[in-house]
Amino acid sequence: MNNATRVHVNRVWRQKWLVLVCTVLGSALGFYLAHGAEPAYTSRVALTVGSPNRAPEQDAVLSVGYAQYFQDPAYQSKLQETEGIPDGASFAARTVASSPILYLEATAASPQTAQAAATKAGTVFRDEINAQLRAAQDAAIAAVRKPFDEVAAANGFVSEVSLTQMQDQINRINADTSNKLIDLQPASEAVRKEPSWIPALLTYGISGLLLGCLLAVAIGVGARRLRTADDVEAKADVAALAVVPAASGKDAAARDRALKQVVTAVGLAAPVTEAAVVVTAPGDSDGVRIVARAIAEERARQGVRVILVHADLRRPHGTGVGELLAGRAEIDAVLTPTRMGNLREVLPGSTGEDPFTALSKERFTRLLTLLHGRADLVVIIAPPVLDAVEAQVLAAASALTVLVFDRGVTKAGDARRAERVLAAVDAKVLGAVLISVEESTGAEPAPRAPARTPRHDDTVVTAARRTE
Repeated sequence: MNNATRVHVNRVWRQKWLVLVCTVLGSALGFYLAHGAEPAYTSRVALTVGSPNRAPEQDAVLSVGYAQYFQDPAYQSKLQETEGIPDGASFAARTVASSPILYLEATAASPQTAQAAATKAGTVFRDEINAQLRAAQDAAIAAVRKPFDEVAAANGFVSEVSLTQMQDQINRINADTSNKLIDLQPASEAVRKEPSWIPALLTYGISGLLLGCLLAVAIGVGARRLRTADDVEAKADVAALAVVPAASGKDAAARDRALKQVVTAVGLAAPVTEAAVVVTAPGDSDGVRIVARAIAEERARQGVRVILVHADLRRPHGTGVGELLAGRAEIDAVLTPTRMGNLREVLPGSTGEDPFTALSKERFTRLLTLLHGRADLVVIIAPPVLDAVEAQVLAAASALTVLVFDRGVTKAGDARRAERVLAAVDAKVLGAVLISVEESTGAEPAPRAPARTPRHDDTVVTAARRTE
């Protein structure tokens, strides 16, 4: 199965209930129409091809040709317009095995109409075919007589023997019945045929199934929100690293595997030392903190020295990045230890000014140099790309960037714009993580802007505490 087919199959599967409803409705419509249909009556006439100088098998081949000619849509239309053909009748032709017998059938709403239509159709078809053959015979006879007529016109002499031979040849032509249709059986008594609901049920059911599949594909193509890895790659033009399901009990194992898949991709792509990975999203997303923490914790478990940096300065907490950028704190004083020996964190802190002004490329590069002196990997939680320009500074100064899209929430247009913004500053986007984030995390969201400059002794709510 190629990639395009797989994408469409997944779209149909996601809309399986819509497809099922369309199929059931189509089947129900077919059953209703068949249930209310009136019985039909069929009568038929039998014709045969008689060629005295030819084997019956050869005539059988000709009868097949006659049947195909009779059923040609152009001839059927012509037949319906013929005077004497009852309205509402339909016609068909068929042959019997290797026999030269040809059956012409007429179906109508009443037995009388069916019988009259079969008789008329048989007569019209026979006479038309035989008239064409008669015209060919007349042309052949004229060709035979022509030399004699020319001699007679010139007052020439024609012997009795020649005239006798000419007449014998004309008689043979007239006696030749090759290819002509001969009546074999008049219109039979009309046979009543009760309507069958099975063909209608299958026809309308399959039509409903196809309609449902087309609607499912159309919905998938036209959907504005990202729901699958295929959507991420096709609509956002970003490689999908993983699809992370919701943190429910039945999906817990799958969620853990998906996050480890992201960690593996980062571990393989990032430098062994002095690596910096930015995790961001087009808009506000709890998934950014979930993915960033998963990368930091799993890499720490693997023995890598990791520092998790909360660099969204729009959410000030404690002492951290803001103070380091402003030169009001020492790096070792703001490193927050965790329960994992290889993992430490740096909180956002507070700049006391516009985050865009505080977070310049030069300042952040100096900060990264300090962090790299104390860790092999720096994981940075960045502000939203489309809401905060400073996210571009973080991504441009780091080795890798991981985009996070909220499943069923992030719009394809926003995802594309985020990727283009990062590409414009030459940020290396490793790929995107499509994550299902529960509506409530059990904790109050951090404030978007400080009401005052936080003190060092303020209570800090970290992502680590939220998950405890």
